Amino acid sequence: MDKGKRLVVTALMGFLVWAPLAWAANEPGPVERAGKAVDNAAEKTGKAVKKAGEKVGEGVETAGKAVKKAAKKTGEAVGHAVEKTGEAIERAGEKVKPSPDKK
Repeated sequence: MDKGKRLVVTALMGFLVWAPLAWAANEPGPVERAGKAVDNAAEKTGKAVKKAGEKVGEGVETAGKAVKKAAKKTGEAVGHAVEKTGEAIERAGEKVKPSPDKK
């Protein structure tokens, strides 16, 4: 075989051996696929944590509103009770006034 044919055969053999390896290099390997899966899991976890945080915030806000409403009602009830007690004490005091001749 002459030199030119050997060179063509060698080049062709090299191409046939290295072409599949070069093509496979463009495909993600197992480590790259695992890394991508970890990235996706981390992203989903981050979104879930954010959503849970928002739900907790909403729950705390709702609880705060309920406490505020209950405190307002309690304050109004206590205020009303204090007014009633004051009126009752005034009436009792009027009944217990000393007579004019005992001064």
